[in-house]
Amino acid sequence: MSYALSGVRPIAPETRERILKAMSDLGYTPNLLAQGLAGKRTGIVSLIFPVGEQGMNTTEFEYVQGAAEQARADGYHLLLWPMDPDDLGEMQRIVAQGLVDGILLMEVRSFDERIPVLLETGVPFVTIGRPTDADGLTFVDADFEAMGELAVSHLVSLGHTEIGLVTHSRESLDSGYGPMVRSWDAVAAAASRHGISARLYPATSSLAGGREVFGQILEESPETTGLVMINEAATAGLLGAAAAHGWRVPESLSIVAINTSAGSAERFMPALTTASAEPSVMGREAAQFLTRRLRSDGPDAVQWLAEPVLTLRGSTAVARAVQP
Repeated sequence: MSYALSGVRPIAPETRERILKAMSDLGYTPNLLAQGLAGKRTGIVSLIFPVGEQGMNTTEFEYVQGAAEQARADGYHLLLWPMDPDDLGEMQRIVAQGLVDGILLMEVRSFDERIPVLLETGVPFVTIGRPTDADGLTFVDADFEAMGELAVSHLVSLGHTEIGLVTHSRESLDSGYGPMVRSWDAVAAAASRHGISARLYPATSSLAGGREVFGQILEESPETTGLVMINEAATAGLLGAAAAHGWRVPESLSIVAINTSAGSAERFMPALTTASAEPSVMGREAAQFLTRRLRSDGPDAVQWLAEPVLTLRGSTAVARAVQP
């Protein structure tokens, strides 16, 4: 029976089916940890995600959901492991105790100290996101350069010449948090190509953070007519603050959300225009890449950038006239 469950040795498909049917009839559930002790495999992969104070937003949950579904389809259980990215000792303990067969790593920084630790341990891992130096790594990431171009060119086509990018906090930028750094680089470069002005607005990931950043925009650049957003928690606060000041979306202010799922975008009022790839698909791809590494099936390193799509909803319109 252990061979049928672990796959360590090949058995005839008919034999495996009879064993699985007998297990089902008897209501038998295998003990994964016991299997791990016997066969050096647990059948568990871990997704390490630093939840932080803001928790997990809808888009991030869809990454996890996609990864979990694919892992299950490939015969693995996915364990979500919330962990501070600076707690390297905890990650080393997980690997050393043999609790998981492989790791999916999220919220990757430009230079991420977790990656050298994982390389040293030899545990198979795949990142969702990528560091600046990704040579030899297997990763899935959004194509932020393409997202920035889609968002900016859409605003430009509507006559917007003064735009801003609202990211997560200044601390996330200073720590080299990949999506924030890549977003600003992409939006700034696209704005320069199109000959328009773009400003950076870091905001804490909260309703209060969104309200505060709208106040900053009013004070520093009231001529702003378009925003690119990559901070879901702050977006709701910003929309509320804008309405309180008589700014209507999209008549007074157009918003394009990047790296945001359809499920999240459609929760807002109005629903947000997005320039994004599909996070659940990216989660699935990452889990599948990890499975291939665990089974030594395919090349050592696979790198995939998900192509974004511009989806028009109710949050963008022709730029308002700005008083000189």
